[in-house]
Amino acid sequence: MDNNHQKFDSPSIAKRVRELFLHHGLAKRQHAKELTRILDLSFSHAPRKLKGQSPWTLEQINRVAAALGETPVAIADMGAEHYMPQQTMAQDAIFFVAGVEIPCVGYIGDELMAGQWSEFVALRVERQWHIYCADDAPAGKHYGVELIAIRPGNNDDERLSIAVLDDSHQAADKLAQYLGSCGFNVVAFYDISSFCQALQQSPFDGYVVDWLIGEETADKCIEVIRASDNPDAPVPVMVLTGELGTDRCESEVARAMCDYDVLGPYEKPMRLHVIEAALQRCSNL
Repeated sequence: MDNNHQKFDSPSIAKRVRELFLHHGLAKRQHAKELTRILDLSFSHAPRKLKGQSPWTLEQINRVAAALGETPVAIADMGAEHYMPQQTMAQDAIFFVAGVEIPCVGYIGDELMAGQWSEFVALRVERQWHIYCADDAPAGKHYGVELIAIRPGNNDDERLSIAVLDDSHQAADKLAQYLGSCGFNVVAFYDISSFCQALQQSPFDGYVVDWLIGEETADKCIEVIRASDNPDAPVPVMVLTGELGTDRCESEVARAMCDYDVLGPYEKPMRLHVIEAALQRCSNL
């Protein structure tokens, strides 16, 4: 078994992937979108991956190489511990060990003939590869397994991360709870300081912000979001307000829409289904 999560130099791999994208005629502004497609990432995860800020796994290296018609060694220095015979193929699989089912990538070779033995074997069960220690494997066609790459349990959460900012705790918590039930990973904030501080640590995939936070507007927050944003893949920023009837509010929000490409304004009280639909639509672009 080989947990390769920590074995690759992520910045070096990211640099090589960017170089290969350019070599294959892909403009720089298209890199994040293409990596999102190849690896099925969220639209803020791909830029982090391309900057070397997110770990690369052996499976991801293989998928990028295959998409570009390259070999994995064109992306990473594949030492002896990563060498695979030509006939093996990387496959998503489930590793059954000690009564536990572990998602993994299995490098699966040819079917084992009579008299052949492998420490680990794979079986195809309803379009899914299952891998077992040879002594524990059920009956069926057994294939040799050259390598098992365990996906670490601390992998990035692939759910879209959404930050909600509203100085009304009740409103922020209600929206966060609703979006969480819709499959988003949501964090609620109630003041501008904690919100901006969180953005310095890690960006989110989307933002829903109330325009008025106490005596301040969300203008500063949106500026911080866009300053940390990847220009090739801007994240959705939705503005909520219950003050649309005032000329000042309307003009300020209109300026933010022009300056920062925000969505809205969406009038409060919040229409939860409308906010969810807008976020879902943006995530599928």
